[in-house]
Amino acid sequence: MTGSTGGHGAAPLDRGTGVALWRQVEEILAAEIAAVDLDTSTRLPSENELAARFRVNRHTIRQALSSLQQRGLVQIEQGRGTFIVARRITYALGARTRFSENLERVARRATGRLLRSATVFADSDLAHDLAVAPGTLLGQIDTVRDADGRRLCVSSHFYPAARFPGLADAFGRSGSMTEALRLLGVTDYRRSVTRITAQLPTVEDARFLHIPRNRPVMVTESVDVDPAGTPVQYGVTRFVGDLVKLVVEGAGEALEAAAET
Repeated sequence: MTGSTGGHGAAPLDRGTGVALWRQVEEILAAEIAAVDLDTSTRLPSENELAARFRVNRHTIRQALSSLQQRGLVQIEQGRGTFIVARRITYALGARTRFSENLERVARRATGRLLRSATVFADSDLAHDLAVAPGTLLGQIDTVRDADGRRLCVSSHFYPAARFPGLADAFGRSGSMTEALRLLGVTDYRRSVTRITAQLPTVEDARFLHIPRNRPVMVTESVDVDPAGTPVQYGVTRFVGDLVKLVVEGAGEALEAAAET
């Protein structure tokens, strides 16, 4: 395997035990996976490489990998390969939730990029969360974020367009919503409310997150306010569900939790 489990040579299987070859491959790989540091996201060798190592055909390897995925030990990502399922990243939700700071706290490398920006009119829900009138023109910024090079989440941010002209450009330059808001005069902000749900991803989110549509996502909806208590942005983030552990910090934070399927 890649990284700490590398160095395995050819491993012919015992064809006289009556145990299916794919099952033998599965158990060998499962034992090796157990020895891997699960704080890393290790990619397995390709099907061709595994087939050569075990001297079997690719169909046998696919059966073994499929069973490992059902056991929750690996995740098969179309077009990218098969990855050992890393220990879930602890992501803190508190009064000062910041993406990069959260990942730095757990020794993860955070990166991200702007997907697109647009303007939309506030519907009744957005108007309520942002304390504006329905129909107010809002800016929308969609982003993707990675942790240690693996896709972790996709987010949509909504903010009053008149108050923050150029916010999308500022985010595009800095890659940080905190820095973009600071450049436009908001030197600090805090989280006033977080709502957490679980659901299946949309077709578009599944594509951005590199996951199948039957793999759940954890969704956080949040409102951030400036020191005067005025909302500056509403955000909705869709996390790859089995890669993150959401931890709510601070007993005083308003938390609304629901479950959707």
